[in-house]
Amino acid sequence: MPPNFRGSIPFFKPPYARVVAIDLNNGTIAWKVPFGDLPALRDELTTLGVQNIPEKLGVQGPPGAVVTKGGLVFIGGGDTAFHALDKATGKDVWTAPTKETTGTPMTYQTRSGRQFVLVCTGRSTQATLVAFALPSCTPATGPKIDRSARH
Repeated sequence: MPPNFRGSIPFFKPPYARVVAIDLNNGTIAWKVPFGDLPALRDELTTLGVQNIPEKLGVQGPPGAVVTKGGLVFIGGGDTAFHALDKATGKDVWTAPTKETTGTPMTYQTRSGRQFVLVCTGRSTQATLVAFALPSCTPATGPKIDRSARH
């Protein structure tokens, strides 16, 4: 846990975490975006009257990611959501709320060609495995959640 100066407010200004894509052809940074948000910290800053709070504060934690052939980066971590980012730009194209931090996602494809992304979320007795079906998912349309696949 980083040092804080009042409640949960960190010493340094946001963003507190970023996702960074590196172009492996030339070793340069392709894009860099703040990752995640902390609703409780956002509320605390608002209560204190802080102005110009960024759209995304970023969230520290152990984010794990997986990239799909369809051009999406699925990533979870220290905030209360599971995200799909556009691989080309880093734009958050889809978010699913979770009760707590998520683990590193995995993906698999059935023989029929249907792709699924699975992620663990929560802790202890609240731990859950969540599956999202991706029937023809692209960055333009975002993933479609098949509620029958969610467990």
